[in-house]
Amino acid sequence: MLGLYYFNWAGTLGELKEYIGKMKSICDGIKGVELKGVYTPTSEWNYVFLLEMTSYDKGLEVLKTYMKKHGHPKYTVGKVEIFHTLEELGMTP
Repeated sequence: MLGLYYFNWAGTLGELKEYIGKMKSICDGIKGVELKGVYTPTSEWNYVFLLEMTSYDKGLEVLKTYMKKHGHPKYTVGKVEIFHTLEELGMTP
């Protein structure tokens, strides 16, 4: 399962680097979650985290852990998308 966590950053570049480091640390500490990278999409979003996770709950744990430890990050708006394989949904082509 893949998760995309889009956000529009409102802080400084230094604060963004710190935020990415904190997110990476949280992902590294949750079994079943791997941060594949941070990208700049060709859309209205500034940045997107690409996560590979074993379940929706694992992805949610990342966001909840960040908020509990650090409060709300300095972004103006965010969006989460989850991609399931057909096999994960019990549908085989």
